[in-house]
Amino acid sequence: MFLWNYMKPIGACRWQAASLMTANAHGKGTWLAGHLHEWMRAYILDQEDLPLNIYGTWNSSILEDEDFKGELLLHLQGIGKYAKSMDIIDYIKRPDVLAWLKLKKPISLAMAQHWMKHIRYQWSKTPTGQFVNGHEQSDVVAYRQLVFLPIWVELLLWTQIYGTEGNKYQAQPMTTYCVVI
Repeated sequence: MFLWNYMKPIGACRWQAASLMTANAHGKGTWLAGHLHEWMRAYILDQEDLPLNIYGTWNSSILEDEDFKGELLLHLQGIGKYAKSMDIIDYIKRPDVLAWLKLKKPISLAMAQHWMKHIRYQWSKTPTGQFVNGHEQSDVVAYRQLVFLPIWVELLLWTQIYGTEGNKYQAQPMTTYCVVI
């Protein structure tokens, strides 16, 4: 468009006016007009020297580098199962890692959380409650088999049991122990 404004048969403009007209047509100002001058001079000297459109080229993630991703996963595995986003930030803060990634400052907490999600780490609370790592211990199994279940069977004799149609059933006494796992 710039060269067309400069070379058009009717109403041709001078170099500077053509660049300003082109910049204004794109909703820009003198900054674009100046760059149009530079780009056109470079193009006139070498027709292979075209300006590159960098739109969309910055959308790649550092995590696409498999070497870095492997190092990061190794670091998080070294921390253990309670790794958190701040551990990634602390890792990135190291001068050798900043230099490797060519960064001037570490990533933000939001970016670290995004990375955790990207590498499939999940946030969860430590499970607590009745059946967390203890329901198969020998003392728990012995109590269940020798105390709880016999009392349950005895109480079952005195329990009213109803079917789906409202029919009343009598509980049958158990003659043998039932092992429940």
